[in-house]
Amino acid sequence: MKQILINNIKNIHGRRTKEKIVIIECDDWGGIRMPSKVVLDSLISEGLNIGQGRYNRYDTLENYYDLQKLFEILTTVRDSENKHCVMTAITNVANPNFRKIKEGNFKVYYNEKFIDTLNNYYPDEDVFGSWKEGIDAGIFIPELHGREHLSVQSWMKRLREGNKDLHIAFDKGFVALSLPDQLPLEKEFRAEFFFRSEDEKPFLIKSINDSIVYFQEIFGRLPRVFVPSNQVFHPEFETIIANSGVKYLYVSHSMPIPIEGGGIKYRHFMNWHKSNSGIVYYTRNCAFEPTDKGYKGIETTLKQIAASFRWGNPANISTHRVNFAGGIDPSNREKGLIELKKLLQAIVLRWPDVKFMSSGDAFDSLGEKP
Repeated sequence: MKQILINNIKNIHGRRTKEKIVIIECDDWGGIRMPSKVVLDSLISEGLNIGQGRYNRYDTLENYYDLQKLFEILTTVRDSENKHCVMTAITNVANPNFRKIKEGNFKVYYNEKFIDTLNNYYPDEDVFGSWKEGIDAGIFIPELHGREHLSVQSWMKRLREGNKDLHIAFDKGFVALSLPDQLPLEKEFRAEFFFRSEDEKPFLIKSINDSIVYFQEIFGRLPRVFVPSNQVFHPEFETIIANSGVKYLYVSHSMPIPIEGGGIKYRHFMNWHKSNSGIVYYTRNCAFEPTDKGYKGIETTLKQIAASFRWGNPANISTHRVNFAGGIDPSNREKGLIELKKLLQAIVLRWPDVKFMSSGDAFDSLGEKP
């Protein structure tokens, strides 16, 4: 009963439509996590705190086989307009350049475009060629997750302080290490837009501007949708993304906002509200995390989709790359894809009039009126 209530409350606000639209937003593409099974085993043997969570143990930069097998599943179904399922790939466009950072004695941060990271990880695979296949087929549509999925300034500061474990992880190309004295929003250095002081804001503004430029250089267009990593974003940055051409900002109903001194306050949002900057806020109303230990099958997601349609809202399904990553453990990818296929087949069977759309296309089709 409680879950039914939550499913309906999430859909009270929104942009109504008579169409049954399904959006799948999948976060974390392009960004590094655990470099390899060899690195994972090495970090564990050295006693570093990588935790028991699935992200550090299974999530790694997507490879050729991850993408090809994902695309196979997306093309197993067609919607009411005879189109295949489309996944919106929420993408980090850059990663740390470990070599240059170390050569500079950790004084200056350097990054590289994620295409270069792909080539460094998989020199014998044309991984970005697979990206382009999915984009050209209209089934894998990138939108922006920020420059790096990394709290760069916090990470660099701790490296300069000489934290031993962090340097061990650095030398192995791993950044998401938990340190015992981190603030909640600093956990594993994952929240790009976390800051402790006002003088850290200019770096983050540059990061936003860089991410827009990189995205356009890589994909040949501007992003329409921005999804801040770990749901951390300060209102002052909204004008920056709006002026860069972004139209839609992902928010949570209650979103943490960094404040001076490393503290946080919470800001509450309504789905499909338009800000003074011209950005339209949107939330997600469904979740699909088949490799999470709490996963109980596709019925939970189907009930969430049903609730969204009941209220006349698009069903916006939140998921993550970790569910489809097999570079560390192929069985992890297999589990995620099996469940994804079940979900997609159930959707088209239960709602034969469904339409699969990317975030940008779906939001544009809804118009701006609340």
